[in-house]
Amino acid sequence: MPQDKHSYLEGTSEASRELMEQVERLAGSDATVLLLGEPGSGKNALARELHMRSPRSEQPIVEVSLAALSPTLVESELFGHHAGAFTGAERDRSGRFQAAGRGILVLDGVEVLDELVQVKLLRALQERVVEPLGAEEGVEVEARVFATASPTLKARVDAGQYRKDLWYRLAVVVLEVPPLRARLEDINALAAHLSRRVAGRLGVPERGLSAGALERMLAHTWPGNVRELENALERVHALAGSGAGNVQAEEFDFLREEQLGGAQDLARAALARGLSLDEWTQEMIQAALLEQRGNKSAAARRLGITRRALDYRLARGEEE
Repeated sequence: MPQDKHSYLEGTSEASRELMEQVERLAGSDATVLLLGEPGSGKNALARELHMRSPRSEQPIVEVSLAALSPTLVESELFGHHAGAFTGAERDRSGRFQAAGRGILVLDGVEVLDELVQVKLLRALQERVVEPLGAEEGVEVEARVFATASPTLKARVDAGQYRKDLWYRLAVVVLEVPPLRARLEDINALAAHLSRRVAGRLGVPERGLSAGALERMLAHTWPGNVRELENALERVHALAGSGAGNVQAEEFDFLREEQLGGAQDLARAALARGLSLDEWTQEMIQAALLEQRGNKSAAARRLGITRRALDYRLARGEEE
């Protein structure tokens, strides 16, 4: 996959600037890195950025989507196997650790690993040795490991559902990739970059954004993050006629329809759980404040209310 510098991550928002500052500080390090973020937020793009800036940039980067592998194949895929180790293993095969050589191995979605593979991965990280299936001896490896996971992994560790010793080995350095809704200031630049990419992929003219289209995009919550943004731009480019010009606001009407459908699902779930309107409102406010790192003005914008209204609702919640 061609490396696409800064495509998902560089921006003017505070969240993006802080993240790239961390990347700069890590550039010369050889530490294992755990990248936490929602699906589609750009964790793999950040891993590639780290690789490009690292002393291993001339070495290969090997990415493994663990969720795409069946549980029975994960161990062989990562660590390799010898001929006859299992049915269908007709010859020796090196795993991804060996394929990465002295480069970078990106383990995408480490939260899906079962207990046995967690134990073997722990040994690989601790001792720099992997055990191919059917082998009598371990094989030394030199790859630096980046792992990606959802933000819920730490909660699973705390609940005893994932090995704590492996967490500590993976989380030598933790980078949290912000969701797109936490860096909406980057939408315009991201959309311009992604429009160039999808237009080239589709073989159609690149389209800019009208003021109305940009306003519509800024009002969307982007639950699918940057991946959803790219898909939306691909849709409006694919459906446009020749000489369509800038994207207009109504071409993003489908985003509003999807958002309303999601809101209805959440409302039904809240009612099913017995939440009152006041409880739901306070939870929304606290979630917005957490997302915006305590910035009340930014949290109010996310909630679609004024700063004064937010202060009133917070005071009301404290009284209750």
